Amino acid sequence: MDTAERGALFEHAPADVPLPRAPLVRVIGQLRFGALSVLASDDGAAQSFVKALADDYPYVEQGLEQTLFVAPGQPVKPTEVGKVWRLRSADQQSVVALTNGALTLETANYTGRRLFCKELARLANILKTITSVPSYNRVAVRYSNRLVGKETLGQLPKLVHSELLGLVGVPLADGVRLAYTLSQSLLEVGDGAKLLAQFGHLPENSSFDPTLPAVPEPSWVLDLDSYTEYPNPRLPLSAEEESVSAAAKACTERAHTFFRWAITNDFLRHFGGDV
Repeated sequence: MDTAERGALFEHAPADVPLPRAPLVRVIGQLRFGALSVLASDDGAAQSFVKALADDYPYVEQGLEQTLFVAPGQPVKPTEVGKVWRLRSADQQSVVALTNGALTLETANYTGRRLFCKELARLANILKTITSVPSYNRVAVRYSNRLVGKETLGQLPKLVHSELLGLVGVPLADGVRLAYTLSQSLLEVGDGAKLLAQFGHLPENSSFDPTLPAVPEPSWVLDLDSYTEYPNPRLPLSAEEESVSAAAKACTERAHTFFRWAITNDFLRHFGGDV
């Protein structure tokens, strides 16, 4: 989608272009819900959830996790500490995490929006069957892209539209080096739907997010956190599998629309896209 075709951001949804060498390093889907008494009383319900997923996620870890509240322009605020159950797939590429307040699916082996949303909805349905969770108050899907390599970063002004470059590509005097630039933008799309975009150039051995391991070389990142909140307790997201799948799919489509608006056709070709 080059400049002449872009139009206004979120004006239309672009077509899919598969990228065989996509720089996508992880995708996270999450459903948040009010604390449940069945999860607070003992570990029985959580153990039943673990058992129900044993075939697809055979490895389990149990521990304590401190919840961090992150809002744009505000300090990170720690909240309560609670139990967390982490289930890993046999290939160690996907992780399901359950706390008394959130169900999370994370994968480094993303196979497309349809299958990812289907799996998140399946997990939600299993949780509903075991705990009778009635609804969710937030759904989110987050994509973390990271470009590395001297050749790729050298072409960045051709791969990404100027709005996302910041000082990348700006001519610098001798002895001056751009060490770090990171921008953050929050877009309100309507009806509780939002998209938080973070993008910029990072030096070696650094990361913008403590949950994303650093790499030993410079990188350029594009992180898209697409979510919908349901603050009115009378109008939550239904816990039914179809409702969860549709809500997650809407999040993925917003993220994809922004992604395609941000990148050029050269980006698609560089990572194996047929355009």
